This record gives sequence, structure tokens and C-alpha cells, in this order.
Amino acid sequence: MAQEKRPTRLRVGMEIVRTPQTIYGTDDGGKNIHRPMRWIVEYIHPHGNFHTVAFEVRGKIIKESFQGVAV
Repeated sequence: MAQEKRPTRLRVGMEIVRTPQTIYGTDDGGKNIHRPMRWIVEYIHPHGNFHTVAFEVRGKIIKESFQGVAV
């Protein structure tokens, strides 16, 4: 049984997991908690400097950019 290969490069439309820096929750002590979330790749810089991802929360689209193009 052949295993599926993990993609080596990002592609627009690909679903990935990233930890957002702008969206977070808080614990009982008031400390910020950053949790990984599933995102869809929206844009990849032509030179691979950054990529922009988006997800929907409460009916609104949130976008955030991350450095590089590592999967």
C-alpha cells in the first residue's frame, strides 16, 4: 500500500494549519492562548517571501500573512 507524499510547496487553495498571531483566546488567568487553525492559502508572493491565508469566523473572512512558503 503506497503512502501519499506530503506536498513540498504551497499552492493557492491548499488547506494548511497555522497558528495566528492576531486571533487568540484567553485562559482563566487572562493569559493569551494562540491555537493552531486550518487556513486556505489565498496568495503566494512570486519570490516566496510570504504567503497570505484566510479563514471564516462568525461569517467574516480573516486574513493573515506568514513568512516563507514552507508547508
